[in-house]
Amino acid sequence: MTTLSERFIAFMNDKVAPTAKRMENQPHISAIRDGFIVVLPFLIVGSFIMILLIPPFDENTTNSFGQAWWSFAHWASDYGWRFFQMSFNAISLFTAASIAYNLAKAYKREPLPAAFLSVMAFLLVATPVQNGHMDIKFFGGIGLFSAIFIAIYTVELTRLLEYLHIRIRLPKEVPTAVAESLNIVIPILAVLVTLYPFALYIEASTGSTIPQLIMDFMAPLIKVSDSLGAICLFVFATHLLWFLGINGSLVLMQLWTPFLLQNMAANLSALQAGEPLPYIVTNSFWDFYVVHGASGGVIALAFLLVFSKSAHLRSIGKIGLVPSFFSIGEPIVYGVPMVVNPMFFIPLIFAPMANAIIAYLILDFDLIHRVYLMAPWTTPAPIGAYLVSGGDIWAPVLSVALIVLDVIIYYPFFKVYERTCIEREKNIDADFLVKEKEIVEKAKATIQ
Repeated sequence: MTTLSERFIAFMNDKVAPTAKRMENQPHISAIRDGFIVVLPFLIVGSFIMILLIPPFDENTTNSFGQAWWSFAHWASDYGWRFFQMSFNAISLFTAASIAYNLAKAYKREPLPAAFLSVMAFLLVATPVQNGHMDIKFFGGIGLFSAIFIAIYTVELTRLLEYLHIRIRLPKEVPTAVAESLNIVIPILAVLVTLYPFALYIEASTGSTIPQLIMDFMAPLIKVSDSLGAICLFVFATHLLWFLGINGSLVLMQLWTPFLLQNMAANLSALQAGEPLPYIVTNSFWDFYVVHGASGGVIALAFLLVFSKSAHLRSIGKIGLVPSFFSIGEPIVYGVPMVVNPMFFIPLIFAPMANAIIAYLILDFDLIHRVYLMAPWTTPAPIGAYLVSGGDIWAPVLSVALIVLDVIIYYPFFKVYERTCIEREKNIDADFLVKEKEIVEKAKATIQ
């Protein structure tokens, strides 16, 4: 059995880990990841505005606090919705800028002109003018995939022009700032003669825009991303990387985030239209039901470690318990350690897998409100679950129940490993006593 586990770990380290690290450092993937990190605060603030405007009470409630909240919501509605539209529902516009900025920076080029160029290209492609009015519906989540493609296209087009030495040549006397600002002129013209005519052709020939065609093409993938099979596969792949010591969420979430954000945006649109929420799996579903207390659901293990009979495990539990409340699990993952530790391979994967399956089925049967908002991923899970469900009191109950389930899953593996640690500590203590005795005897002999 030991030989089999050693072979498995060796295979993962030799074959899987290098590929994962290459993915993490790939310029386009890292630019998408960093671009979304920049955008997320706008979504979080927009979500809290939505909570203020849609109180978690029935509008006809007799509760005085609920009535006061609804009165405030009616008064602030016009102001709040305006901010919400320009934060949450402008995510694609922000994404077009942030991804281009980070990709240009990765190529060691001026990032700000790249961001502006990407925004201009996105506006040309995604905001057709109808009856003298600009259609901005693709500013929201449904324009995300277009924003990603356009950001990458504009940066790569600029790189191609530079490679071909197609640029404005200015005398050395021209100030650097002026020269840099004028260097973007050629890429702007290149977008105007390539991407913009193509967008106009698509609109004329199909009667649809490029973003809409991309969404139609992506529809099957979006639907699959919301399936139980997809969430289970993602849980397995993410935690397999964690087992190897690689931040699986950092590597894989950047590929899945566009789908999850689109799912959440669709839920929000359905809510505003008074329709049933169509999707279950979103960023917040992952944060507050699947990996609450950090990847692997290690907050459950943290509770066990605090009461461990092993001095080493108990100290790790005391260090890691508070961070795990805020979804920071590295002190426990690397302190126990769980990394390449065969004893924790099964619970590290099975605990979040059980969370995902149970939470998915409960939300699928509409026993708890589906997620349509965002909260910071560091929000303690029960509180976060309550907020992102729009105030469903059963959401934190589910979150706490899943943590209890994770404690049960981790317990037998923890006890076996605890015995190993206790034996090791006893051997260390015995060795220390032997050495201490030898030192004392030598000291006595020297004195004599």
